[in-house]
Amino acid sequence: MINEFPAPPPVSRVPRRFSVVLAVFAVLLASGVGGAGYGFAKVVSYRSDRVPVNWMEPAVPQGIRIVYGKQDGQVYHRGDVLLARIPPQPDEPESLLIGRVIGVGGDDVLCCDERHRIVVDGKAVDEPYASGDGPVFHAVLPKDTVFLAGDRRDVSWDSRQLENIRQIEHYGTGGAIPLSDVYGVVLATGGTEWWVRPLPATTAFTDAGLPGAPEVDGGPLAGRVLVVAGAGMFLIGFIGVLVIVVRSGGRRRRAAAGPPVR
Repeated sequence: MINEFPAPPPVSRVPRRFSVVLAVFAVLLASGVGGAGYGFAKVVSYRSDRVPVNWMEPAVPQGIRIVYGKQDGQVYHRGDVLLARIPPQPDEPESLLIGRVIGVGGDDVLCCDERHRIVVDGKAVDEPYASGDGPVFHAVLPKDTVFLAGDRRDVSWDSRQLENIRQIEHYGTGGAIPLSDVYGVVLATGGTEWWVRPLPATTAFTDAGLPGAPEVDGGPLAGRVLVVAGAGMFLIGFIGVLVIVVRSGGRRRRAAAGPPVR
């Protein structure tokens, strides 16, 4: 006699349903990765260094970290703060120069009028950020050069001194700096590598009637904001997806096990 056993009961399956909440968290996770990645790429596209001198105080305090950048075909404007190089001389190392652009190629720059203001192309410029008196000078700038001066005009070492010392033998530009020797525009300052403050742009030269507004680039700060915001979105999205997946898996296991045996 053949014993017949009843067929096993069908396995109960919990239908998979589209979860709007899961989709939202997944979008947050992906957006966080994309935002943080783009922000990080933006951050590393700029360079940073510390300023060992007080020539640009109070705009750039001594010892503070600066963030600077240079793009292809960069155009420099009066009022920009630049970091440039002074080529090495015999028995002397290469040195860095930080200063504000007070003249660009083709300008006639004179110091000073009766109110101790620099005069560019016949227009006197009121510079509220500048302090102290410096040397008297007159420079007509060659093409593709800039003339730099520190905001501390009494202590700054800049194009005004280059006009009178032997670096002029290298340049032949009356103290002006060739654009090829400019490392970039100083865009922001900060006490740490990962948080910065944009350097305020001056309107002193445009207020005097000279064309060309200073460089404004919020990239250094925007990149850091994107990194922080993206990391936060990724964390929220990851935790949300993980919690939903774990809870969904637990419900399916309980449904597959069937009702408890009494």
